[in-house]
Amino acid sequence: MKRKVVVENILTPHIDYLKSHGYDVYTLYKNYNLQNIVSDEYEAIVVSGLDQLGINQAEFNKPNATIIEAKGLTPEEVHSIIENRSNLKS
Repeated sequence: MKRKVVVENILTPHIDYLKSHGYDVYTLYKNYNLQNIVSDEYEAIVVSGLDQLGINQAEFNKPNATIIEAKGLTPEEVHSIIENRSNLKS
């Protein structure tokens, strides 16, 4: 079964990198489809900046996933963070 992550749509290099490493990537369009992320099946949510996530919005029920701010991080670094946090949960 593929591992699942959510990645903001403007982070194309990160999306491509994670897909090439076997992840099933759900695309986040700013916070327009944020309410669709309600499951614990996602390992991480990768956004360009935490301000894009809209955490303070009343309709946002934070899923049980690691939130990663990709600003200044390479796709490889983001992948490493996801892997390390997944190993900690195991």
